[in-house]
Amino acid sequence: MFSSLDRVDLVYTGPDGRTRWLQSDHRRPAEVEAEAELSLIFALIRLLDPRRDFPPDGEAPVLEYRCQHMPPTFLRVAIASAGAELFVDAPVPFDGVAPDPEGLARLALAALANRVARAGGVTCDLAGLAGLAQLQREQPTLAPDADEVSHWRAVVQLAAFTGEVLRTHAGGHWTLSVGANAGVFPFMFAVHEHAALDLFAAVIDLVTGDELVELGAIVETAIAARPRDAS
Repeated sequence: MFSSLDRVDLVYTGPDGRTRWLQSDHRRPAEVEAEAELSLIFALIRLLDPRRDFPPDGEAPVLEYRCQHMPPTFLRVAIASAGAELFVDAPVPFDGVAPDPEGLARLALAALANRVARAGGVTCDLAGLAGLAQLQREQPTLAPDADEVSHWRAVVQLAAFTGEVLRTHAGGHWTLSVGANAGVFPFMFAVHEHAALDLFAAVIDLVTGDELVELGAIVETAIAARPRDAS
């Protein structure tokens, strides 16, 4: 399932004896392109997050992204940037130099935030964030086991928008974080070099019905706490 962000779809042993961790994507190219930014971010999370669970000793598993149809170029780039192998009936080598996944994620999350703003008729500011958060609260609680696609779509879209509001008003950027202090997903929002926010965790709580989560307050606190000389 292309939207299984919190797990690996299949673990198996390849013909060469190596353990392979497989993520599947059944969609046709047109479906992927219809949600280009979301598709790219989903793929990066699904391929970078499992690395945190790699065994500390011995040979690392091979990460595999298996599609039923040849994916668009941007998704092939994302797969390569995460250090994974693409399979479409057979291995599909990546020609060229894969970009840095952190930079790719920043571009995709900003583009997704702008798409969300256009779709919702809002701007990337605190008022727009308050409106989107309220709309989400008015929706039925989205649990991943009930409607996985809708749950993770809502989480990633609102986290991307929150990050863009933060970037606009306080600076900072999304950063790849896979160490001991990493968040629920491998991307945190660095307000400055000494402070990173787990926006995904906050949005997950909101989407699953936590009434205490206030995304606007998180942004305002980050703005107030930001060093004046930070860039």
